[in-house]
Amino acid sequence: MNFELAEQSIQYTFGNKRYTNGLKSRMIKNVKRGAAAEDLKKVGQAIAGLQEDSLDDAILVQKQRVIEAAE
Repeated sequence: MNFELAEQSIQYTFGNKRYTNGLKSRMIKNVKRGAAAEDLKKVGQAIAGLQEDSLDDAILVQKQRVIEAAE
């Protein structure tokens, strides 16, 4: 058995006192395979800047399918 990447997304957590508990999370789906961590961070920082928030966290979420191993 092996794993095959089925879906990849990024969850950003933004900080601002106007949010409940000071934090707001946003999920962006369909992140391409091989996306660089630095690039994902830059996107999060750009979104945070547009919202006048801080970027508090970025989590890459991967869903992998279990498949039969090729012989």
